[in-house]
Amino acid sequence: MFRIAVVAHLRAEKDPLRTVAALAHLPGKAMEVVQIGNSLDEWFGKEAQAWAAREPRYRLLGGLSHRQALGWMAKSHVLVVSSAMEGGANVIAEAARIGTPVLASRVAGNVGMLGESYPGYYPLADDAALSLLLDRAASDGRFYASLKKALAKRRQLFAPAAERASLARVLREALH
Repeated sequence: MFRIAVVAHLRAEKDPLRTVAALAHLPGKAMEVVQIGNSLDEWFGKEAQAWAAREPRYRLLGGLSHRQALGWMAKSHVLVVSSAMEGGANVIAEAARIGTPVLASRVAGNVGMLGESYPGYYPLADDAALSLLLDRAASDGRFYASLKKALAKRRQLFAPAAERASLARVLREALH
């Protein structure tokens, strides 16, 4: 079973139901979406519940501890970051450190984290395009390896020492 993690609170900025909508384009595929995050918007909460009732491959886990969320990410084949307005900075950094490949909406925040040439982007709000990426990641070993390799190249950017150095550089620039 190809497991897909989505770690985002259910709110519009995160486009949180994009992955389960993409799954609907892949009937019969041995895939599972695990959705982790609290419902911060009543509409999204109700929609997620409706999806969970009609799509057996969708597991709505709700808000979990940080440790539990990392555990699910580690045992997933990919993480989908479907942000509409903001990047998934923390979750992308955590996926990189764990080694879980990311499929992401092509928005500035995600591109800033993953790099312009990262192979795992799809157009914002395009569940059909995301479904193609999911299918390719699940069935094309070379593509999956390219995602892992591209993410590994970015991994050092998210090490605590690198993050401290970046913050210090920004603070120096702001003060001068």
